[in-house]
Amino acid sequence: MALTWRPLGPEPAQTYWQRRGLLLGVVLLLLTAVVVLLTRGGDDADRLTGAAPSSDPAANASGAPETPAAPSGSPTSGTCAPPELQVVTASDAESYPAGGRPVLELRTTNTGPAPCTIDLGAAAVELLVVSGDDRIWSSDDCGSGGPAAPTTLEPGKTVTTKVTWAARRSLPGCAGPKAPAQPGTYRVSGRVGQLPASGGSFRITG
Repeated sequence: MALTWRPLGPEPAQTYWQRRGLLLGVVLLLLTAVVVLLTRGGDDADRLTGAAPSSDPAANASGAPETPAAPSGSPTSGTCAPPELQVVTASDAESYPAGGRPVLELRTTNTGPAPCTIDLGAAAVELLVVSGDDRIWSSDDCGSGGPAAPTTLEPGKTVTTKVTWAARRSLPGCAGPKAPAQPGTYRVSGRVGQLPASGGSFRITG
């Protein structure tokens, strides 16, 4: 039996063609709506996936900026423990003429496997000059105190603190006369906090 597109029925043919046109229009409108919804959904997914995190504090519900999380596996810097530190003292020369000004050094090294933090401020560090049992000079006598200076030491890192000594005696509280140091052999030592520092020796010549 052959198919025919000619409208059949008691009503005029124009009425059937109008109904077919209306039905076709509704179908096309529904298809268009489905395509638009699918297209918008795909665009939104791409934007959300590729969007960078907002740095605007107002983006947080609390109104406060978020604190970035520390990278996983990164070492945490704690307070340096004495077994992880090597502290030595030295001078910039082996001998000085009378009236010379020795430069004294205190070298703090992290010998541990992880970073650590230590106070290297003036109140925590001392350089000391002695001759035999005679206490000659201390950096604390006339320059004690001052703010803390927390310093992070990476494994194997050395921080050097330097003081220029005027080659004169001193007393606690910076009291008394400051007589010139006499020719002889002197030893420099010191401390970082309560950790003593061993050192070498130098001479003041006549």
